[in-house]
Amino acid sequence: MSIDQEIEKAAQILAKASNAVASCGAGISAESGIPTFRDPGGVWERVDPSEAATSEGLIATLKRDPQKLLPFFMELLETFERAEPNPAHYALKELEHMGILKTVVTQNIDNLHLEAGNTDVIEVHGSGFRMRCLSCEWSKNYSRRELISRIKQKMSDADSFTFSDIVELMPKCEGCGAVTRPDVVMFGEQVKDIPRSFEAARKCDVMLAIGTSGVVYPAAYLPFQAKDAGARVIVVNPNENAFQSVSDVYVPLKAGEAMERIVKEVKEIVLDKK
Repeated sequence: MSIDQEIEKAAQILAKASNAVASCGAGISAESGIPTFRDPGGVWERVDPSEAATSEGLIATLKRDPQKLLPFFMELLETFERAEPNPAHYALKELEHMGILKTVVTQNIDNLHLEAGNTDVIEVHGSGFRMRCLSCEWSKNYSRRELISRIKQKMSDADSFTFSDIVELMPKCEGCGAVTRPDVVMFGEQVKDIPRSFEAARKCDVMLAIGTSGVVYPAAYLPFQAKDAGARVIVVNPNENAFQSVSDVYVPLKAGEAMERIVKEVKEIVLDKK
């Protein structure tokens, strides 16, 4: 099939759906200017994951050489500060508004799905803008730009940093006053809300797999769970179809272009029915 035919087929499937679920990977955020981690040229080619992606490695690196990762962290802060939801995020919001999409399961920590307007977002790798206390159960969601501005200001006001200075960059727990950390899943830590994600996959009538390489588990199981339960599977990825064995439709375009075109056709189909 041509790309136009695949888009039309995807639209026909979604127009009949009432409980769709989107499983989104780094590809959807890449179009908002947020670099991927695993792809060629991604973050892990520039920064050693053993020094930055595990709790133990990060603490050890910051204690040994507090300055080493500061340029990397500043770059990430500036990247997240500039990022905006893109057409793919807004297309998913439109599908929810139409009563078609019920849940977004995302591997991204950037908060962009919620900012775009989706209401049921399962963040399996956590959120970079939710702070979690290291001593009690307290956590709090912060405005992305407000939190970044606050941290950047503290960093720019200092000539150098010790490990203690870096810890002090984070807001204090409002429950017990202890140290907090971003509520993100680092290597070796348990992913979040996977039972609820699997339940959503098993109950959906359409699974959208958008911008995901299919190599990050357990999130990569979701399209297979959906297919096993009888759902149709639509894959959007410009590079490859990681779910070829279970996909009904494959659109080899970037998420923004593909989802914008698909949702436009869905609206036309729905209007024609009226």
